[in-house]
Amino acid sequence: MDVCNMTNTERFFIECVKKGINNEKLENKELIPKDVDYKQLYKLCASHSMSVIVCKAIENVRQEMPEGFLNAIDRSVQRHVIKDVQSEIDIKTVLDAFEDNGIKHMPLKGYHLKKLYPSTEMRYASDCDVLIDIEQLKQVRALVDELGLATKRHDEHHDIVYYPETKTIFELHKCIFVGPLKKYFGIGFERATVKDGYKYFYEMNREIFYISILAHSAYHFAESAGVGIRHLTDIYLYRKAYDLNEEYLDEELKKCGLLQFKNQFEKLSNFFFKDEQADEFTLKLADHIIESTLFSNEEKKAASDVASKSNDSSCDVKKAKKRTFWSALFPPKENMQFSYPILKKHLWLLPIFYFVRWFHVLFTRPKNISKLKSVGKVKSEELDEMKYIRTGLGINEL
Repeated sequence: MDVCNMTNTERFFIECVKKGINNEKLENKELIPKDVDYKQLYKLCASHSMSVIVCKAIENVRQEMPEGFLNAIDRSVQRHVIKDVQSEIDIKTVLDAFEDNGIKHMPLKGYHLKKLYPSTEMRYASDCDVLIDIEQLKQVRALVDELGLATKRHDEHHDIVYYPETKTIFELHKCIFVGPLKKYFGIGFERATVKDGYKYFYEMNREIFYISILAHSAYHFAESAGVGIRHLTDIYLYRKAYDLNEEYLDEELKKCGLLQFKNQFEKLSNFFFKDEQADEFTLKLADHIIESTLFSNEEKKAASDVASKSNDSSCDVKKAKKRTFWSALFPPKENMQFSYPILKKHLWLLPIFYFVRWFHVLFTRPKNISKLKSVGKVKSEELDEMKYIRTGLGINEL
């Protein structure tokens, strides 16, 4: 693996992940760096949801590791295994009910991807994303009530429901993506066909599904200034499992503006898990993903927010900060209509609802004030770093 700014602990973490997703184990204690920070290693496992994968990889060298670390990671694995078993039951129950009751539906992301891992608990997730037909929304809501799911939230883009006993969450999406990506995917069913043997269960072909994986990662990276290692293990295992039509894939990626993102993320995935050579940008991206997800700090998110408002070269940090503050104070009308649906019919009320929003932020969302303060602290070098990464990934328009 090329030289970058990762610590030996972070390098060891990546090595364990690589072994685990390939169903291999560390066989030699000499592979364990002498200066491993086991507290940091556990935080990496937890923050990237890699505990099960790392635990599988270290089975043969456990005797070389501290008892405290092993106890902590074992508890994490036990929780994941139990929740995975229960979530599998819950998901099957809901999807079977959709099929039996004529509900048009399409499971997304993790439902399919977890089957590519050596064992499903390696990619445990407490929620299941499913696309539904908004024309059947009343029927869907009646059915989930009948199944005993509670409602966490209803909004314009999805209903979030869950089983109170097991905490398995279902995000019932009314469209796959919002913003620029919606232009390509539409609602989502347009890019899918009915699965063989079913009447109402939809699925995408392998190339389009892969594009949806990349789109999900790109969207989250643009929104959160980074994503976890699991986005990269998904990409690695999907490419390993299937032969894709590369010409068709790249043509479709050009249409939705994700070809550059795909190329860079595949480079990073191959650097981590296939020991391929890395260029300067890949090394920078590797450091960024490890750090941003581990600490999930407001500083990187703030720098990314400012960078998204400074796409032109003439925009310095002061001007970009002003744009960010202005956008936070006066979100676009589309965002306001999402938060306050009444504005779709009565847009003339927009100025009043800006005051309503400010009141809510001041008295019910103190974290938003903290985020604005973080924006004010963004330094020129932090802005330059985020502009470099966002531009390199081609996600400035997301």
